[in-house]
Amino acid sequence: MDAGVTTFLVFALVAVAFGVGSISLNRMLGAKRRRSYLQLTTYECGEEAEGEAQIDFPTQHYTFAIVFVAVDVLGFILALWALTFRGVNSGTFPVLIAFGFAALAIVGIYYALSGERRWVV
Repeated sequence: MDAGVTTFLVFALVAVAFGVGSISLNRMLGAKRRRSYLQLTTYECGEEAEGEAQIDFPTQHYTFAIVFVAVDVLGFILALWALTFRGVNSGTFPVLIAFGFAALAIVGIYYALSGERRWVV
């Protein structure tokens, strides 16, 4: 076998042995399980829970954060593309691929923002 495959198999064997050994030693040497009715109750910092857990939470900020990350990744990929093809005289095909990728990303970003009724400024 190749040295890399052997190393991987030894590492995987050690990882599995550690995981199985930890779980079985915890079962054998760990504290005994105690059942109580308190385990089924909700713990809220010592206070009794009251009211609804479902609240109206605005998600617009998360949408704009995801769009920001998408635009950031788009710029990063296009910058890497430009560095790769700056010295290559390969015609218009790479340029068409870049424009197609950018157009697809912009359509995806527009689709993500089209569901927002209220714009957060």
